[in-house]
Amino acid sequence: MESGKLDSKELINLCRKMRLHALDMALAAGRRGAHLSGSLSCIEIYAVLYGSILKYNVSNPRWEGRDRFIAGKEHARLAEFPVMAEMGFFPIEKLNSYEEDNGLLVGHQRNLDLGLEYASLSLGMELYFAVGKSIYAKQNNLPYHVYVLLGDAECNEGSIWEAVLTAGHYKLDNLTVIVDRNYMAVDGNTEDWMAQMDMELKFKSFGWESKTVNGHSVEQLIDSLQYRPIDKPYALIAETVKGKGVSFMENNKLWHQAVLSEEQYKTAYAEILNS
Repeated sequence: MESGKLDSKELINLCRKMRLHALDMALAAGRRGAHLSGSLSCIEIYAVLYGSILKYNVSNPRWEGRDRFIAGKEHARLAEFPVMAEMGFFPIEKLNSYEEDNGLLVGHQRNLDLGLEYASLSLGMELYFAVGKSIYAKQNNLPYHVYVLLGDAECNEGSIWEAVLTAGHYKLDNLTVIVDRNYMAVDGNTEDWMAQMDMELKFKSFGWESKTVNGHSVEQLIDSLQYRPIDKPYALIAETVKGKGVSFMENNKLWHQAVLSEEQYKTAYAEILNS
């Protein structure tokens, strides 16, 4: 499969499948726990990217013509792996091996053969990596586009804003950043702990074009991610709800990283299935 071209109805169905997969993976992780709520907030972002926007080839993940997607927001593998499985990068059954010792899928993924672009452990480094990819593409007249996903709390890292400054200076219009603006960090609301304020305005002040959308609307995400400014990098501020789709997880800081019980799994599964 070379990139997805799913319509909005198909994308909504994909999002439901991805949320159910995320629950399965969290349950399979057992006492290790899983970063579930932060993954649920960016399900639609991942679905639209892989289902409608990115150019890729699942049979040849290192295809030179592919777009480069740099997955920051390091604690969101339960959104990333489900969409990659649904798109055919690896068998869906492998999702239930999540966090197994020596398994294929782990929380901090370092296996680039899966079709990943970036092996991250430390938050805040991926945007500079992406800026380097964008500059390289410009210098060598390569047609690929670079996409980056950031968490809003992750934007507390100073390296993020150094990279934002660099991208604006070099007018990297082949670079798009999506910020998962769920207003939640590990300790609670971002604006209480380290306020991000108006992120759209902040990016614009660094020479970017920027826009704020509903991060759970596949239609708004598609329209916005198809847009290409001229001579400016582009930041999409996607306003979301941490834990989206599961009532007892939504905006609850205790679910940033937690162990999912069998009873909680059943309750959450029923909510998503019937949504």
